Amino acid sequence: MESFRIRFTPLLSLNDPFEYSLKIGDSEYELKPELSAENTETMAFVSLSRNNSNILMWSHYADSHKGFCLGFYRSDSYFSDAESIRYRSNRSSLNGMSNSHFDKINVLKSVALEKAIDWAYEEEERLFLCDVENKINNIGLDGWGQPILLNSFPKTALGAVYLGLRASNELEIKIKKILQLNNMHTPIFKAQKSINKFGIEFWPRT
Repeated sequence: MESFRIRFTPLLSLNDPFEYSLKIGDSEYELKPELSAENTETMAFVSLSRNNSNILMWSHYADSHKGFCLGFYRSDSYFSDAESIRYRSNRSSLNGMSNSHFDKINVLKSVALEKAIDWAYEEEERLFLCDVENKINNIGLDGWGQPILLNSFPKTALGAVYLGLRASNELEIKIKKILQLNNMHTPIFKAQKSINKFGIEFWPRT
């Protein structure tokens, strides 16, 4: 957060093997590493969610509720081209795609924007690197040998910061200092367990 950058991830870095394979008729094809490498700086994407309080996501993606979540303004022009994931039980086939849409970027987007219905709880949208201004910082390779790409986002797009249930006081202080140094008055909220439901609620921090 200190540099106001977010990671844009290649398909081959995802843990779901269906995310980098496509179906054409009765045949299946997997995205080759060399094709992924050629298109990383255009087809990498950041995963966003319309739900900030799903306890499964806080467990999986925020260090078991010890991390934090950034809330962005959906209306900000930086995020205006984010596209919703299509959740399905059956895999679609590219056989029905018209020739005018059968180019490399559209094919890769079609693959990246379709997931199994099991993931529907994430309420995910994906913003592709090819649809935003690129100010890339490549900080090395991940465990799959793919580049770790951090791209700047505008400070004006940050609408809120949500701290996990188990987030430390030190983390909260650090985030407050970052916002103060950047002369930002972004509200901070802390998660608490709901009394009546298996869920979390957010309360503002002073």
